[in-house]
Amino acid sequence: MDKVSQCNSPDYPGTHSVDQAGIIGNKAFTDILLDLVTLNLGTNSFPSSWMHLTQPDLQEITSVLTVNTEFVDWRKFLMVTAMPWPMPLEEELLETLQRFKALDEAQTGTITFEQYKQAGLWFTGDEDIKIPENPLEPLPFNRQEHLIEFFFRLFADCEKDPPQLDYTQMLLYFACHPDTLEGVYRALSVAVGTHIFRQVETPMLTAEKTSISTVSPIEEFPETEESSAKEERELKEEKEERDQKEEEIPENANTEKISMETLLKVFGGGNEVLDANRFASYLKTENIYAENLIKTFQDLGAKNLEPIEVNILLKHPYIQDLIANYVDYKFPDIKMILQRSEHAQGSDGERSPSRLTDEKK
Repeated sequence: MDKVSQCNSPDYPGTHSVDQAGIIGNKAFTDILLDLVTLNLGTNSFPSSWMHLTQPDLQEITSVLTVNTEFVDWRKFLMVTAMPWPMPLEEELLETLQRFKALDEAQTGTITFEQYKQAGLWFTGDEDIKIPENPLEPLPFNRQEHLIEFFFRLFADCEKDPPQLDYTQMLLYFACHPDTLEGVYRALSVAVGTHIFRQVETPMLTAEKTSISTVSPIEEFPETEESSAKEERELKEEKEERDQKEEEIPENANTEKISMETLLKVFGGGNEVLDANRFASYLKTENIYAENLIKTFQDLGAKNLEPIEVNILLKHPYIQDLIANYVDYKFPDIKMILQRSEHAQGSDGERSPSRLTDEKK
């Protein structure tokens, strides 16, 4: 996991293609993964299942993570490959958001690592770890504790001193869900700071049958059936709770206001690169939805783009269409690609590094 994250290091070849905002050219991303596999650079980070991936496999993984056909969100890639970790319920996301805000007294939208640790996430590092009887033996690896620290390093702006975490942006990543539509509404809830009811009729998209909490592509920590079943029950309970809320929508539902800036942040997957100059430290982007969102606000009477009530916004046809077709909050599932590769490798025999190198050529 750490070695993959080094692709953002200035010492890694081709880093001019990596942007601190979280995007990297899809070809450069595939090449980095291929180098890690074929040149054995990933031996200490990748499990054996990754070492047998072919170039087409890596290209398929890239396509799952590609934004606007040209770029990959490398933060989402690292988040996915860090699985398994407890997937938060919407309620847990909102509770975590409120704890962050309570420590952000200046309301800057960012917090330090100390504040991050003080607030805590929806899970803790206090796992049920058995302490060795022999005091000379090392303590077992506390994976969840390391995950909590890793997530801060992944999403924080480490160029600032001390590093600052945009906590809303981080929680928007964790709003991702196997059900695409559910993910969008979770993201809207995080952005507004309270639960957003599905006030309009929107086509339901089929959820993935596989619980994402069982996906473990980068770490070989097998989950128990009991743990997997627990995660599936929680997801089912959340859906049942949401269904019940949909039937009992209060009269004052979704009266909170949302700004244009916040809406653009929610639909940040629409950011299109304007300048891909390889010498630029940051890629200049423009949100492809901005023009239509501005027109939508104006259609609804916000001529100066002042914040609009969510319930009014959700009734606009453009917003309904955008929500129904926006896929950036669908949790990427790369487990199927890894399983298929393992099956092929078991059938055909181990792929040699030379064969993979030929594929790269």
